[in-house]
Amino acid sequence: MKVLNVLVSRTDRAGDLLLTMPIFRELKTAFPNCRITAHVRKYTASLLKMCPEVDALIIDDDYAPGIISQPLIEKLKNEEFDAAVLVHPSPRAIMSAFLAKIPKRIGRASNLFMPFLNVRKVQHRSKNVKHEFEYNLDLLAGLIDNINPLPYKINSFNDIKPLDSKSVVIHPGSGGSAYNIPVQKYLLLAEILVNHKISVYVSLGPGEEYLKEVFNKTLKDKINYIQNVPDFYELAKLFKLKSVFVGGSTGPLHLAAALNMFCVSFFPPVKAMTPNRWGPRGAESIVFKPDLPQCNGKCSKCPHNGCMQTIPMTPAAETIIKHFGD
Repeated sequence: MKVLNVLVSRTDRAGDLLLTMPIFRELKTAFPNCRITAHVRKYTASLLKMCPEVDALIIDDDYAPGIISQPLIEKLKNEEFDAAVLVHPSPRAIMSAFLAKIPKRIGRASNLFMPFLNVRKVQHRSKNVKHEFEYNLDLLAGLIDNINPLPYKINSFNDIKPLDSKSVVIHPGSGGSAYNIPVQKYLLLAEILVNHKISVYVSLGPGEEYLKEVFNKTLKDKINYIQNVPDFYELAKLFKLKSVFVGGSTGPLHLAAALNMFCVSFFPPVKAMTPNRWGPRGAESIVFKPDLPQCNGKCSKCPHNGCMQTIPMTPAAETIIKHFGD
């Protein structure tokens, strides 16, 4: 049988790529001799160092911008792919696959560029009935018979054990994909944990260094920082040295879950940001939300504007302390 040569395109955020990794696993399981090429952004590419199923990368940033990028089209054409799984339905990726004449172009039947796909999957993702990684796996239906419905596990660092059995990573920043609790709430949680002799490491992404000022006001020399980390691969190695992750709906949360860290996360009551679709999967976890019904996220018109501030930190702290057996 001809070896399947497949392109998987996911050119949005880090968390989205992490939740696409089950596709790589299932393709390689079903077709052990296949060649998998991932089409991704430069800033997320290091995540795939932890995904041995991927054989090659196409970095989207390396090609001319625009919906129609002739260099990218030529690259896809030269690779002679048998199929393209367009997980993120960007017009650029769809048109490049179409103009490169990839025979099988699989994607969601939910956007204006749908006519340029020839295997269209009706999913209704906006209903949030399934988790994002499950919707991603559904794109393989018809291509693969028996799909493993489990989230992806990163096994690259299984030999690394936490240096401190009572260590917590707090990631107060947010990429803007979902509403988060105020940084002062994370500070309060850190103070409680430090008072219980728990080691706290505050993780700061690019552009989030200013948050140190908030924590240093009361916790200077009592906590440590994870900052200026070159990429997600190196961040994963640092996370693996810790036991617990705390944060909002961000890429680092999904990274921590894939690394099998105990995850404590905070989610808004917004339908499009529900943990049913975007929560941590694959690891022991707990989610805290405002005690409010599901909403549309239009905070300016809501009487509960600022509802993320109402989430108390004591239950989160007690959960972490209990996790450590204290």
